[in-house]
Amino acid sequence: MPVERGPVTRIEWIGLTLALLLALGLMWPVRGYLTDDTFIHLQYAKNLALGRGFVFNPGEHVYGSTSPLWVALLADAMMLHIDGIVAAHLFGLVATLVSVVLFLHLMRHSLRIPELRALATVTWASHAWMIRWSLSGMETPLAVALVLAGFVSFTDGRAWGSRPIRTGAFWALAALTRPEAVFLLLLWGMFLVIDTDSREGVRRLIAGALPPVIIYGGWLVFARLYFGTFWPNTLAAKTASAGFPALLESFKRQTEIVGATDAVLAGALVAALFFGGARLWPKRFQAQRMLPWAWVGALPLLYGMRSVPVLSRYLVPMMPILAWLAWRAVERWWAGEEPTPQLRPGAIVLGVGLAALAMTQNVLWYEAAVVPQVRSFTAGIHGSLVPWGKWFAEHTDRNASIAAPDIGAIGYYSDRRVVDLAGLVTPRMVPLLEREQVADVVANFSFVSVARPDYLIDRAPRAYDLLTRSRFSAALVPIGNASVPNLGISHPGSVVYSIYRVDWPAYDSLAKFR
Repeated sequence: MPVERGPVTRIEWIGLTLALLLALGLMWPVRGYLTDDTFIHLQYAKNLALGRGFVFNPGEHVYGSTSPLWVALLADAMMLHIDGIVAAHLFGLVATLVSVVLFLHLMRHSLRIPELRALATVTWASHAWMIRWSLSGMETPLAVALVLAGFVSFTDGRAWGSRPIRTGAFWALAALTRPEAVFLLLLWGMFLVIDTDSREGVRRLIAGALPPVIIYGGWLVFARLYFGTFWPNTLAAKTASAGFPALLESFKRQTEIVGATDAVLAGALVAALFFGGARLWPKRFQAQRMLPWAWVGALPLLYGMRSVPVLSRYLVPMMPILAWLAWRAVERWWAGEEPTPQLRPGAIVLGVGLAALAMTQNVLWYEAAVVPQVRSFTAGIHGSLVPWGKWFAEHTDRNASIAAPDIGAIGYYSDRRVVDLAGLVTPRMVPLLEREQVADVVANFSFVSVARPDYLIDRAPRAYDLLTRSRFSAALVPIGNASVPNLGISHPGSVVYSIYRVDWPAYDSLAKFR
């Protein structure tokens, strides 16, 4: 049965106000966060704003950004003479706050006890991974907001799925923001097809398919004509070889990511499913009602099957849906589908305890892992890749090229052609990386089959490490180095970027005796 929502109650207004203030307070310590990938988006946006096209290197039509909508928004801001970094932070701030508001609306579509709606919203506002990426300049907050907007629309009306046009439009935009949202569209389409057992079901299928076909289908046509491919090169570059050990490692990594912030709610969901029994499931079954469960369960499976090296931001668009399912299951387990006055107090007490535990888990993880990593990495990138990108802009020829394993800040600030040693915007590197690690590609100068850059940046545990591990060290002229304390929670430990000018005549002499 649909939930009779009525006007927003006083307790819900209080909960929303507290949630927004909490999110703002938690965002303050990470307000300066930037990643190197942020600058990849900014570089695409800068070139788009300057009329050079949707490219990283002018003249090279490579589909190297997985978030065309985010790039377009940043480009629009730059065309209005707003600094790209400021725009990225501002868009992230707004999207994060909007996602908190949308989460309350989703609770209002699903929970019958206003106090639980408020508690759930405040709890979501403390989510450590959401806060971690909120002001990173990455597309994650926008993806979360669009996924949530789609689910709010999906659960609106007299029955789930009765707003297919609006739902399809939000999720099509989400697919232009994060590639995994394409999978959400496919799941939704599958359930729409299953439910086409009546004229109403056929109408929903047609109406739901129309916005994705126009919005996302239109982008696919453009991508095929402009880039020569439907899919981002990043998907191939970031996908490792499949296999059972890789699958297990991916699941282990994803369990650690989700468990760090959502173990309490996931445990509550399991308990509710175990003890709640049949009362948790609707009397009249629609295949579409399985969509949120499929999204939460199938996305990690997809990453595992593709052996994707998962980062927390890849999973954040799924996490509010996990939280929603947990709160909904707990309410129905404890208070039933129609909470009676006798059962409501107990459900509220349980909700307070659940919210306290979940928020404590997130705040502890935020303080112990998120804030220290954000601060150290931001300081590191501002002390390494950013100044070196500016150095290249000031001290090298306009036509110089630079080979680097991390290309964002170097490309954005140098305004020089970049050869991507990781293959994200240099697709010809991908076959080499299927045979060798990046470090070996650099040491063996395997990249010469792709390009002969004027400058080379190596990433290693020690400064000028390449001089000791490459037989072509005589062709390398050291220029400088800079260290970064860590490259993320999943890759702790200091790394050093060493910068070299490449003496190609010296390399050619050495290569003769290879």
